[in-house]
Amino acid sequence: MVRRVLPGGLRVQLALAIALVTLLAVGATFLVLYSGTSSRLRAQIDAQLHTQEAEWRLFTAHRNLRSSARLERAARQFIAAQRYHAEALIIAVQVAGGHTVSNNGELVAREARDEGHRETTGLLNSPNGLATVPVEEAGPMRVLALPIQSGRQQVGTLRVANPLTPLQQAQASLRRTFIVVAIVAVVVAIAAGIALAGLIAAPLRRVARVAAAVEAGDLSLRSGPIGARGEVGVLSEAFDRMLDRLEGAFKRQRDFVSDASHELRTPLSVLRAQVELLDRESEKARRHEATLTLLRRLDELDRLVGDMLTLASAEAGQLIEPRTIDLGEFFEDLRRDLPLFGDRDFQFEGTRGTLKGDPDRLTQVLRNLVRNAVAHTDSGDRIWVTAGPRDRQLEIEISDSGPGIPPNQLEHVFERFYRLDRDRSRDRGGSGLGLAIARAIVEAHGGSIRAESAPGHGATFRIELPGYSP
Repeated sequence: MVRRVLPGGLRVQLALAIALVTLLAVGATFLVLYSGTSSRLRAQIDAQLHTQEAEWRLFTAHRNLRSSARLERAARQFIAAQRYHAEALIIAVQVAGGHTVSNNGELVAREARDEGHRETTGLLNSPNGLATVPVEEAGPMRVLALPIQSGRQQVGTLRVANPLTPLQQAQASLRRTFIVVAIVAVVVAIAAGIALAGLIAAPLRRVARVAAAVEAGDLSLRSGPIGARGEVGVLSEAFDRMLDRLEGAFKRQRDFVSDASHELRTPLSVLRAQVELLDRESEKARRHEATLTLLRRLDELDRLVGDMLTLASAEAGQLIEPRTIDLGEFFEDLRRDLPLFGDRDFQFEGTRGTLKGDPDRLTQVLRNLVRNAVAHTDSGDRIWVTAGPRDRQLEIEISDSGPGIPPNQLEHVFERFYRLDRDRSRDRGGSGLGLAIARAIVEAHGGSIRAESAPGHGATFRIELPGYSP
């Protein structure tokens, strides 16, 4: 049972998949850029703080900082020499046992008041080295703390701080930008995905419609050639080939049933009549004669069923079992059997070599053709059977001196149950399947068979078989 395909199901799935991939790609790009930008800006801030540290060391390299007054004086001179805006950079020199000198006295005073009851690390109690600390009303800051030594004594602490607000603003701007980019990218991806999925799914929808029609019993539809390449194109072509074989199989089945019902009806009716006559016959001699007639009819019926099964095997591709044939022995057996077909003047010419084929089936072909020639000739007429190589193939000809085949019937002689018009007026004992079987066997070997005739000059059946070796 073929399930109904929901409209747009495949397109929606493909569009959502493309949108998801796009969103993942944008997200991965955002993470990489966000992390890289944050690290780069933080590195720039740290570099500025270390620059201030280096300037302080250079400024105080030859100064005497042992007293608190001298350290405070040096700190004020250093801060006065700076040209940085207070919001951009904060310098604070904590003098041991003295005041804190800073370029942002208000912020330092507020931090000093809160330091006593602050539970977390702040600007004035940050550890030595680099640290990020929260500062009230200023937000997080990056602080570099450096102890100030005079000899072996620590006389104070230099703290250089830079607010992280620009970094946060840059990060926020980057987030907003990527949110907008992500929304636009997803919308474009969905639109492009729907369009692309429509192109991809169009041939598949066509195949699905054909499959639904096949389920309903219509085997005539095909998906046809499509513009798509790759797996979709291969699928469509394979599906059409499968339908061709399926339609052919159903046609052969119908033909077989039709042929069987048509051809078996007459002999079965005859058999029934013979049985009824036999049942009413009291004379022993006539009962015996009727029994012999009944047996002949049964033999004819058996041959007919065998011929139909042979054609069915040919259509199923199970007709032949090839092996290497010794043509010398093969044709010698045929030559010995020719007189058994009837009182005719047989002219035979075989050949030697080997052939790749099924000897039993090829013998059946030649016997059918010889039997056909005998059926269309009279006693004493000549029949030629010749074989020889031609263009690296084996060519076999069976010719007779009979009345020949009319031109308008020449192309029909290999059809099932076909008989020449003149045969309909007299019974020659054939089922009309011999030539059809011959063609099926020859084609199963990869060869060809054709009939040639001129009215009044006999008929010739020519077979060409590959696989010949001299």
